[in-house]
Amino acid sequence: MKKGKKTKLRVADFLKTPSPVASPPNDSPKPAIFSRSGATTSKAAAKRAAVDLTSASPPLSHRHLSSIADLKTMASSGVDDLRRQIDRSHSEILKDLEASQSRLHKRFKMQTQACQQVMDEAEKEYKKFSERITESREAMKASYDEFMAEAQASASRACKTSIMELSQSFEKAIDSLRKRYGISSN
Repeated sequence: MKKGKKTKLRVADFLKTPSPVASPPNDSPKPAIFSRSGATTSKAAAKRAAVDLTSASPPLSHRHLSSIADLKTMASSGVDDLRRQIDRSHSEILKDLEASQSRLHKRFKMQTQACQQVMDEAEKEYKKFSERITESREAMKASYDEFMAEAQASASRACKTSIMELSQSFEKAIDSLRKRYGISSN
């Protein structure tokens, strides 16, 4: 097989014994397909490396493939390795997703509590302002009632005394005019 050209592989190509000098490079996928770079800790990376070392099957490239059964064994082993890696990646993704959801839930809960606290404070301030307005209105009403009572009392006194005084002064004026002109008061 030549490099650079894509050729269709045949079963006979798989049955050929590879030369011991030119073994194919290890093309197995990386253990964490969806892992975030830089976001994992060294402990987590060490754990993954330990799991990868213990769960990996021995490389089949050193075996001689002499029959279709060997080819099937190699393919099923590769599929099993791939399945384990996918399961590992899937479980890591689920763990990351759960951690993310947990963080979002905590953040949402904190924001909700902060909003509730602001609402409670605003309600307290509203009640204070409402009480102040009610007190001011009641004080103004009492002051107005008192002012009106005083105004009516003074108007009543003024009317009573003024009318009496005016009536007496008019009577005196009329009496003086009668005396001057000699008119009798009948």
